Amino acid sequence: MESIDFSTNVNALMERIRDQQADIERIQRELEVMEVVGASRDDEVRVTVRGNGQVVSVDIDEQAMRESDAYELGQLVKEAVNDGLQRVAEAGSQKFKPMIDAAQSAPGS
Repeated sequence: MESIDFSTNVNALMERIRDQQADIERIQRELEVMEVVGASRDDEVRVTVRGNGQVVSVDIDEQAMRESDAYELGQLVKEAVNDGLQRVAEAGSQKFKPMIDAAQSAPGS
């Protein structure tokens, strides 16, 4: 009798793991195609970054082009890219948060 309960529990656990894996894969696919916009501190440079970290576009304000030297423009681009990557990370955390919360509140956690 005990082996039946154990087998049932293992099967239920395996089903739960399969469901969670499917959710993880779905979220990863959503994140890969998601696009966010990052910007430099004064919005002189804006970049669009995909959830997979790929930079899709870079837009530089014309006035910033005229008033900044190459080093300054490089710094602005770096700020915008880092902001975009940070936003991607935050979006990923938000998408995975319900799963993490559920796992932490699950019996046996």
